[in-house]
Amino acid sequence: MASSLDKKDYFSQNDFKKLSVSEKFKRVFNRLHINLIIIFAVIIIIDLVAVFNLKNIYSVYYEQNSQQGEVRITIQALAKYYLWAIAATDAAERNDQISSAGEKIQELNDGLDSLSKVYSGDLTNIYQHIKNIDTADDKLVEMFNSGASTEEIYSYYKSTVNEAIKVVVQDFKEVGISAKAQAGRAYSFALISMIIMTIISLAIVIYAILYSRKARFALTDNILGPINAISTAADDMAKGKLELKIETDSEDELGKLAENIEYSTTVIEKIVKDINDTLERMSGGDFSSGSQNESLYIGDYVSIKNALSSISNNLSSTLKDVKNSSEQVSQGAANMSQGANDLAEGSTDQAAAVEELTASVNSVTEQTRQLADVAEKSKTMATEVRENAELSALKMHLVTDAMTRITEASAEIEQVTNTIEAIAKQTSLLALNASIEAARAGETGKGFAVVAEQIGKLADQSSEAAKNTHQLIADTMDEINNGNNVVSETTGALDAMQKSVEEITEMISQTGSLAELQAQSMDEIDKGIEMISNVVQNNSATAEESSAVSQELSQQSESLNNLIGQFIINN
Repeated sequence: MASSLDKKDYFSQNDFKKLSVSEKFKRVFNRLHINLIIIFAVIIIIDLVAVFNLKNIYSVYYEQNSQQGEVRITIQALAKYYLWAIAATDAAERNDQISSAGEKIQELNDGLDSLSKVYSGDLTNIYQHIKNIDTADDKLVEMFNSGASTEEIYSYYKSTVNEAIKVVVQDFKEVGISAKAQAGRAYSFALISMIIMTIISLAIVIYAILYSRKARFALTDNILGPINAISTAADDMAKGKLELKIETDSEDELGKLAENIEYSTTVIEKIVKDINDTLERMSGGDFSSGSQNESLYIGDYVSIKNALSSISNNLSSTLKDVKNSSEQVSQGAANMSQGANDLAEGSTDQAAAVEELTASVNSVTEQTRQLADVAEKSKTMATEVRENAELSALKMHLVTDAMTRITEASAEIEQVTNTIEAIAKQTSLLALNASIEAARAGETGKGFAVVAEQIGKLADQSSEAAKNTHQLIADTMDEINNGNNVVSETTGALDAMQKSVEEITEMISQTGSLAELQAQSMDEIDKGIEMISNVVQNNSATAEESSAVSQELSQQSESLNNLIGQFIINN
């Protein structure tokens, strides 16, 4: 059996490796089941042989021995009944003994019949010898009935009946010897059978053990080997290693699993490399697309591809918004720079007008003081009034002209102030737009937001100064109107001078008082103009600062555009 399996090479490497795991176990355990069935069958056969031998020993040889013992007892009883019959003195007792002897002869025949069923030898002679005893019995009964003497009956018994009984006893001795020989042969056969079946059982068990050992090695090599290789690969994967090579030549499920793991790690390695390339491309400023190998991302990896695309699109959109905001900031900075330049030019013109106004006011102030001096001297120079009336009238005309010029200058100052206020409003609007653009720019526009806030504050200060200037000009116009009234009255007084010296003197006195008041008003006008000059200078400095800030903001916007231009984004 073992040699036939060896010839078949039940665990041939090439054939066994091509089987699935279930087929491998099926092949191993099917053969193991066959071995167990064979062992079980041999055990059954051994048990059957043992039972057969026991049954044979019991039913044949034990029965032979039992029947022989019964026959010997019967023969002994038969001889005893004959002797008792010979010795009997009573006819009835003798008949009883003779009758019992006949029954024993019948028991001999019955016992021989039973023995013939379990004895394989020839019993014909024994049947004849028992028949001889029966014939001798008939003769002996006849002698009893004929009245023969006891000596004759005993002599016949001893010479005939007893000798027949001895022959039967000898026959059964030979049967016993033969039965003993048969029993010995049966015992030897049973012993040899048990030994042979035991040897066969041991051979089958040894073969089963060798088969199990070979099956264990085959299963270990074909299952545990790939499992160890897969386990080693899994450990390498847990350590972050993706370049795996699982060495196994198994073609079952484990081999397929090893191929799948190797393929999976190859796919993961490609995906990781693509993610690395994508991130390097993004770190280089290219946000035009996500992964460039989207076919690699299958199954649950699609979410990674979508995440890369989402990152690329979001960053591209954000940079695009930043670029647009930067362009708007740049445009706003250019507009603000132009407004600052216009403000600076307006401030320069305003400063020139204020200087002219200051010169005019200084001239009027000086003339008013001179007028006060003349009025004072007029009190003691009444006699010279007439000669100087024309001169006074001329000077009063000059005063009127000066007041006219002051009115015109005040109107110009009003226009300049309006211009300043308009520039301040425009500057405030530009500051508001700049703050909005700075808020859109986020972290990059924080510095610009601070500058826009300062510009807004300067615009508010300019607007406040312009309002103050309006008030001062209004006051100045009131004083100028008063001055014009005084001049008109002075002119009327000069015209009436000729009528009355006293009236001239009185009017000169009044003129002196009014001239003093006018001088004080002119001092206040001078102070107001000085304040206007300071405001104009501050506006000019603020305009220059705003212009510088606008230029700096424009340069930063241009720099930001250049930086954003380095990124590749979606249009």
